[in-house]
Amino acid sequence: MAVIDIPFTSFTPDLPAHNNPGLVRAHNCAPGLGAAQGGVTLFPLKSASLYSNTSMVSRPLGTAIGQDKDGNAKVYSGCSTKLYKLLPATRQWTDISRVGGYSTTETEQWNFVEFGSLQIGTNYNDEPQYIDMNTDLQFANLTTLVKGRYINTHKGFVILGNTYDAIDGAVPYRIRWSGIEAPTSWDFSAATMADFQDIHGYGAIQGIVTDDSCYVILKRGIVQMTFIGAPLTFQFDDRVVGKGCSVAESIITVEGKHFFISDDGFYQLSAGSLTPIGIGKIDKWFLNDFDPTQAHLMTVAASPRETLIYWQYVSKSATTGVPDKILIFNYHTGEWSTADATTASIFNSVSLPWTIDQLDAFIAIDSVPASFDSPIWAGGNNLLWGMNATGAVYSFDGPTLPLSVETREVQASSVIPNETGADMAIINAVRPLFEGGAAVARIQIGTRDLPNKDVVWSSLKECNGETGFAYVRSRSRYQRFRITITGEYQLAFGVQIDGQPAGKR
Repeated sequence: MAVIDIPFTSFTPDLPAHNNPGLVRAHNCAPGLGAAQGGVTLFPLKSASLYSNTSMVSRPLGTAIGQDKDGNAKVYSGCSTKLYKLLPATRQWTDISRVGGYSTTETEQWNFVEFGSLQIGTNYNDEPQYIDMNTDLQFANLTTLVKGRYINTHKGFVILGNTYDAIDGAVPYRIRWSGIEAPTSWDFSAATMADFQDIHGYGAIQGIVTDDSCYVILKRGIVQMTFIGAPLTFQFDDRVVGKGCSVAESIITVEGKHFFISDDGFYQLSAGSLTPIGIGKIDKWFLNDFDPTQAHLMTVAASPRETLIYWQYVSKSATTGVPDKILIFNYHTGEWSTADATTASIFNSVSLPWTIDQLDAFIAIDSVPASFDSPIWAGGNNLLWGMNATGAVYSFDGPTLPLSVETREVQASSVIPNETGADMAIINAVRPLFEGGAAVARIQIGTRDLPNKDVVWSSLKECNGETGFAYVRSRSRYQRFRITITGEYQLAFGVQIDGQPAGKR
């Protein structure tokens, strides 16, 4: 008999399970870098915990954060008919809409950008809106000359993409920008440099992203906007031809790099160059799992304390028509994992300041949404938050989600000492490798004798508290292992198998 270590490796469900160099499943965990060569450490994820039982009149359609001149944190959001701010004193969404409200359609979003002390938002159906965060009283029309789906700022201009105006109607391939340092000035003018540009040949604009440069992401291409001054203002150069973004809601910028979903998977745009990040790993799996008819319900956010991006989406197996899955990417290590969605949407936020008196709202200490060393209690800290379908706000400081891992399929007789030439093996016991004493680990072993046969799974076995092994006594040619860990653990990094060869070739 021999005990063999099998370290956890990359989540690569696109590859065959047999001899897969990675994991078939890495669920409810965050991927890090392993100590062993090629190894991956899996870290726990927390479930949602209610922060404020507030509400909106309909489903949230976008969020924004900012701060006033005194450094006070601001959190804004919009639904189909209203724009709100999260009032620090009550943690309630407070209506600060323009007079008459809005008419956002179900598949549109509110997209926001900061410009100095202004918070500017657009939903395509209504005029772009702005509010001065120093006064923070009520949103108003930024301009009545143009509407747009997407918004950003660059070199002192506010830029709208995929526009509508009274003269030309809907022009999904048009970029239009304000006067320089004049966000409310949209009349075409050589003096202010307010103007527009149509980008032909690449379909509709899907988003505008900026780093040192500005890039327009379209359905089938990416174009760079370079400020050159009067009279043309911007120069437009093709950077990527034939490849663009298929899901506008997937676009996110982190540390000067831009990430999004294209027709064939996930990509990173950096310095004008496009790099595939999911090929051979998760692209095929995701595209098979993702429900594209519900793409408008996707939300994306980045962890403020870890190098992780979360894409929350509706899978084809969802039964309620709300997001049920999260795909997680570690943009420093290139590793992936998945998780259950525990809110209807996710967003990057900032914490609002609390007072001791406000804690009385939770009545009992057990209902407080986070431990007292959490950044949620201090104002201005970057956070990852979620909302349900009616606008209640959640932090992610709840109980740890149950980890679920499925290893690649191995032929154990080829990795354990084997002087008999046997090509089958008996697995006596399996021990998950993890740290954290308050957790309970269980395993299943999946077996088959030929790669073209169905896998037969054993019953779920709980690991012994003394040895850490789950005892299985299973004989087969090929084996794979499912590990579940419930409760509070710190990290998980592999599995050990106790086995011996069985039978001859």
